[in-house]
Amino acid sequence: MTKKYLIPILMLAVALGGCFAFYYFSDKEVIKRQLAGLAGEIGKKGQQEPPVVMALKMRNVKNVLATSCLVTIPERGYSEPLEPDLIIQYLIYHRTRFILFAVAFENMTVTIPAKERAAVQATVRIRHQKMGQTKPIEEVDQVELALVKRDKKWLLDKITLPEALVASGQ
Repeated sequence: MTKKYLIPILMLAVALGGCFAFYYFSDKEVIKRQLAGLAGEIGKKGQQEPPVVMALKMRNVKNVLATSCLVTIPERGYSEPLEPDLIIQYLIYHRTRFILFAVAFENMTVTIPAKERAAVQATVRIRHQKMGQTKPIEEVDQVELALVKRDKKWLLDKITLPEALVASGQ
């Protein structure tokens, strides 16, 4: 009797496993996980972050940037392609001003309009606290990202930021 049910159960398990793998490894889900990891790398949890930890985090951030990433801030009329090293320098400068800097991507909508191209619209929640502030400040804004797939890896190709995120904490 148990042999009678064994083959259908195995077939069902293989089918469910295949569906899960197809979903989990789909480009949209890979991009969402990658951006969630990127948010964690950008963040900072304390004033005394060792330089080696910061360097490792920034290396991971640099690894998800295309060789030239177009950064756009519409309110300022700013749009310029930046090399990953310059973006990393800006992130380091921005992070060192805070004792707490937490970034989270929420409500991500990923579309893949063409092969090896993706567009992401997301809400970014940033919590930051400078030395001497009693409570962290929280900001929420919309960002748009464009990614390209090179060597089986999704890289940030274009970033559109609102001015409020660039000027946060000033």
